Amino acid sequence: MTSKFFYLHILIILTLLQLITANEDESPIKLEVARGARTCRRCVGKLQSTGLIKQLKTLRINRRWENEKEFRKGIRFKYYRDGEKVYESASDDPKALTKSGCSPDDKFAFILHGWRQSCETEWVLTLIERLTYHRGGCIVCIDYEVFAKDSYMWLYRSFRRISNIITKRMLLLINEGFDPDNGYMFGFSFGGQLASAIGRSLSERYLFRSIDTCDMAGPGFDVFINIDHREAARHVQCLHSSRDKGTQIYTCHQNVRLGSCGHYQPAASSQPYYSSHGLCVQIYINAFDYPFYAMQYEPTWCASKRAATNIPYKYTIGYNETPDSTISGEIFVPTSLHFPYNFSEKEMLMLGFFDENSEI
Repeated sequence: MTSKFFYLHILIILTLLQLITANEDESPIKLEVARGARTCRRCVGKLQSTGLIKQLKTLRINRRWENEKEFRKGIRFKYYRDGEKVYESASDDPKALTKSGCSPDDKFAFILHGWRQSCETEWVLTLIERLTYHRGGCIVCIDYEVFAKDSYMWLYRSFRRISNIITKRMLLLINEGFDPDNGYMFGFSFGGQLASAIGRSLSERYLFRSIDTCDMAGPGFDVFINIDHREAARHVQCLHSSRDKGTQIYTCHQNVRLGSCGHYQPAASSQPYYSSHGLCVQIYINAFDYPFYAMQYEPTWCASKRAATNIPYKYTIGYNETPDSTISGEIFVPTSLHFPYNFSEKEMLMLGFFDENSEI
């Protein structure tokens, strides 16, 4: 019993350290104390210079968000058609679909961003543009920037409330005629965890056709090891690109391990803008226009519990991938040093990533 408690304490400490050090945008950001916020000044004392204390300072209770109605107002639904924003609503607007001009018969795409991001973040706008061209229909970006700009620990603590509010909004859209079987969700990092949670909450009565996620957040979430992301949609494709910020729980239909076993991206060392974590969405967006080929075998240098088998020659991943129920498990996709971060067919052959005995 003593050893069990010891390991439990170690797990809790490691989780807290992950929460404290997690960071999706590695540039320093000033954390301003909002009006009406309470900070434990006695706890801070003279240790304000340490990173831990700086994080603890942001664990404040914003009285405005204690009110559930005010909290709901912090989540905005932004509707896009033909690349232009046509309507914006609060999460509890029962006629938002009608007011947006979107038809219940449209294809619907939902985008959920990560920590310290919003619907105005560059990759979100780029993804809206690519989805407009390749998918069409109605694109909805769900914006919770007012929470995402705070500390990661505050955002993590708000996860269930945010998830529940978005799920209720989805039910309102369904009441207006939206069919989840005609729907697609994409989430990056914290947004990836949200997409899965929303899909699983609806799954008893409604099931999304597809969900794609990019480097779903790990800190704080990986303690829940029994989550099965496959329950969130008919087809769930999860891209993994980092060890420190992304989840290590691979329970999607397809778990795409990018770069070096899904733990590190070579391009993280060739440019100053994106970490291995941030490169995930760049790779996903580039996959609309450039092929990212899967290896046809499990690399010996990567530990895998459920490697996919029977991967066909020139099999690609991303939004344009045709879901194939016979290909499930962990798929390994090598990435390169420079934009667009893929390997060409010729390079894949030269590096031995394709099976020489495959029919070409």
